[in-house]
Amino acid sequence: MGAEEKAELLCTHADTGCERMRSMRGAPALWIFVVLLVSILNFAWAESLWARQGPPPPPPPPHGRPGPPRLDSRAITDHIQKVRRHLEEIKPNDQDCEILLALARRNLDKAEEKVHANDLFVADRLVTASDAFMHAAEHPLHLEEGPKGPRPDAEEIATHLQRVYFRLQQADYFAQASGDENVKQLPGLARKFYEKSLQAYDKQNWLEAEECARSADDTIRGLENLAQSATSPPPRPRSESR
Repeated sequence: MGAEEKAELLCTHADTGCERMRSMRGAPALWIFVVLLVSILNFAWAESLWARQGPPPPPPPPHGRPGPPRLDSRAITDHIQKVRRHLEEIKPNDQDCEILLALARRNLDKAEEKVHANDLFVADRLVTASDAFMHAAEHPLHLEEGPKGPRPDAEEIATHLQRVYFRLQQADYFAQASGDENVKQLPGLARKFYEKSLQAYDKQNWLEAEECARSADDTIRGLENLAQSATSPPPRPRSESR
């Protein structure tokens, strides 16, 4: 064999070895590509199946459907005392404020009677109504104190007023459902606060607009809780036997 043939044969072996080395180096990259491709296809298939069937339903509760929360007489009594202490600190500056504070005190007394009678649902609703009436009376007093903390902007107040407007449509129903003759004037009082808020909004008096809107909102909230106090609480469902 001549020298040229030997050199050609060596080059052929070298080229073959290089090709083998390149193929060996590319094997791990090929495996990584295959694994990624399979993962993407599995994810796409699972997402398509989820879209067709929807998410799986949540597991059922272990002891049947949840009922109304259990009330604690001590917690209700603490709430009554807290509201009573707060009422003593408020100094009314007009007749509307006096009306709301008088109703708050009256319903606090009724709440205490219901606690002693172990009628905790009614007691809880009555003290919550008193709390709402107290805050409704308190908001206008903030105008004398000046703003505290960040002021709401015009858009936030407009959204609040819109919500109060729709709540006002329920005020008369709540007053009637409460069965309390002493609250018949409160729907009109809530509308009065609402009108004051609108006027202040038009004048760009943002603080007064927000405080009056809150008074209207809390007045309606108090009426709503009084209406609930006159309604029997829903019975607690029985626990399912295992």
